[in-house]
Amino acid sequence: MASNRQSKRPAGRQTPAAKATTNRSADLDSKRQRFEEAGKFPVRKVVIIISVIAVLALLAAGGYSQLNASKQVSSGVTLAPAAAAPASSGAASGATIAMTPIDLTVSGANATFLAADVQKSTLVSMKYPRTTPLSGVWQSITGGTIPLISYVAPSGNLVVATSFCEPCKSTSFHIEGNTLVCDTCGTRWDLNTLEGVSGGCTAFPPQALTVQNQNGTIVVPTAALEAWTPRA
Repeated sequence: MASNRQSKRPAGRQTPAAKATTNRSADLDSKRQRFEEAGKFPVRKVVIIISVIAVLALLAAGGYSQLNASKQVSSGVTLAPAAAAPASSGAASGATIAMTPIDLTVSGANATFLAADVQKSTLVSMKYPRTTPLSGVWQSITGGTIPLISYVAPSGNLVVATSFCEPCKSTSFHIEGNTLVCDTCGTRWDLNTLEGVSGGCTAFPPQALTVQNQNGTIVVPTAALEAWTPRA
């Protein structure tokens, strides 16, 4: 009779013991698979992470370049940096470069000078004979003229500016390496941006003017020079 009852168990149904054995085996297989996967080097994840970091680095570099370019000072003219700082001038080696006086020609509404003179001497100075008297002590300090300065920045931008450091009443500067230095107080400004580097007059760099390059002749509107007023 017992054999008859056993033969009536539905086909495919496991005994409790067999079922428990099957479950343990499946659990072991699952744990083994998780262990093996945990031990594998996550190549795909690493590649994705590296790619994301590379993209972010490129974006950051591009943003920095744009920010740096936006801070560069310019008078609206670009000249070749190599021509502005020949090895013979000492600019490339960081030597001190003094201002070289050059001629400024005034005719009607414009004052002009040669770009080649700036490229040859690296740092030049000029004087504009102003028709409108300057205010306060500046008329006597300058003799009624507006001193100008010009150089080609390492970026290649031509800088033409009023040559004043008002707090110390200086009109004279020189170049040391990549900085413009006041001859009176020693304040330093970055040549590319005219942002202060050190010193007590960093907020008073030479003020850049907008000029034009007409076939090698730099044209400065005299209206801006007649309207200039000291900042301090």
